[in-house]
Amino acid sequence: MAASRDEGATVQYRKENERHFTRLILTGRFTGQDMDVVRRVIAAVKEDSGRHCLLDLSGLEFMDSAAIGMLLVLNGEAASAGKHLGMLAGNGQVLRLVEQTRIAMIIPVFETVDDYIAVSVPEAAMATAHPCAPGEDPLAVAARALNRPAGP
Repeated sequence: MAASRDEGATVQYRKENERHFTRLILTGRFTGQDMDVVRRVIAAVKEDSGRHCLLDLSGLEFMDSAAIGMLLVLNGEAASAGKHLGMLAGNGQVLRLVEQTRIAMIIPVFETVDDYIAVSVPEAAMATAHPCAPGEDPLAVAARALNRPAGP
């Protein structure tokens, strides 16, 4: 887990590597004064080896319209790096701003991490339902199933 706090910045972020995606958690007050922090988030997204990133805004207490613009820049940079960005919008003022600006038309917004995983990280959903153990050959599993004797 990596964390970043800029002197004078009103937003903080930390990066958590989940099993199938990277979670970027923003906390505090996210305003137009926070471009330096956003640059670090962009660098973290580009350096990350995974394809899926979840921007978690649920810890924000405030966000202004300039921050929406920075989220669009972040999304563009993520897309140019071949990454898929999703967002948890939290509640209160932040959720109202997300809804009013209709940013979800560009960056998918989810209510929960489980919703994000179900829609955006299919390999995570498959891992919970697939009969193969991690690293096991799916063809070997299928062959075993076909070679089982018929029921009693």
